[in-house]
Amino acid sequence: MAMNTTTKKNKAKTGILVAIILILIAVLASLLFFFKEQPTNSDPSSASDYHHIEYNGKKYDYNSSIVSILFMGIDSTDPEQMGQADAMQLVLLNREEESIQVIALSRDIMTDIHLFDVEHNDLGWDKQHLGLAYAYGDSPKNGAMLTSQAVSKLLYDVPVVHFAAMDLSILPELQNVVGELQVTVPNDSLVEVDPTWIKGSVVTLNADNVESFVRTRDTEQDFSNTDRMERQKAYIGAYVQKIKEMLTNDFDNTVQLLYNVCKDMTTNITLDDIQSFSSMLLSYSYDSNSDFYTLQGENKTGELHDEFEVDQEALQQLVVELFYEEEN
Repeated sequence: MAMNTTTKKNKAKTGILVAIILILIAVLASLLFFFKEQPTNSDPSSASDYHHIEYNGKKYDYNSSIVSILFMGIDSTDPEQMGQADAMQLVLLNREEESIQVIALSRDIMTDIHLFDVEHNDLGWDKQHLGLAYAYGDSPKNGAMLTSQAVSKLLYDVPVVHFAAMDLSILPELQNVVGELQVTVPNDSLVEVDPTWIKGSVVTLNADNVESFVRTRDTEQDFSNTDRMERQKAYIGAYVQKIKEMLTNDFDNTVQLLYNVCKDMTTNITLDDIQSFSSMLLSYSYDSNSDFYTLQGENKTGELHDEFEVDQEALQQLVVELFYEEEN
């Protein structure tokens, strides 16, 4: 079928370390279920079988060497509510090219998500904010699975196999692992919070101010999540670099520090998965600029909340670029 208009114990400590670093790469701004039946894309002319597609008159095969992991940072200020996915990053481990790519997904993306009522009766699919997909689950695991399904549907049915979700309230605890961290501020969106946080300045983050830097946005300002995602990207890059330095200096103690903050995570990553990821992570290339992607599209002001309409042509091109190989 065709997509018509398409645009791009090793030691236990080692296993634990791999999972944690993967999580930190993706979730900080912000795994046993395989979706055997991927939902079909809302575009009736696109492929429901992701294995083989056509794009611009050429045939492509899905790159089966890719391992996909969706990381979610959950904002759940009300313990009685499920919360929403405030930060989402899809990490791709390309075993063929030995590289890592990260796709940042805005909570404001308007796309089809699976809806349920309060008794969890199925209400079908409807176009809503991507971040709300998690809220329709009846448990953290179910919410993470629903979000993974929605992301798969958004990306033309490519499989999103693994997931990990964590509450963003543990950011100060994560910050304490590395202590003070130097980060270059990417924009002026938080000048009113701290006048020293101006674009281009190098600031020091710690457990007291990290949550403000990573999570704060002006809800009265349209499209403020875009600036926040830029800050999250800057923070992730600095954090990962610091972790690598710590591992070089004191591997065992750093692993223990990281492990201590990852006990409340909702994930379907198995021990076997972790062991297979370990050699990948430690040797694969990753550049926080060239390997970090955000979706193209248009910000719009909705009736109640900001909305982001994805440029489908650009998205299709990105999907082909990252997930497919041209047939020989």
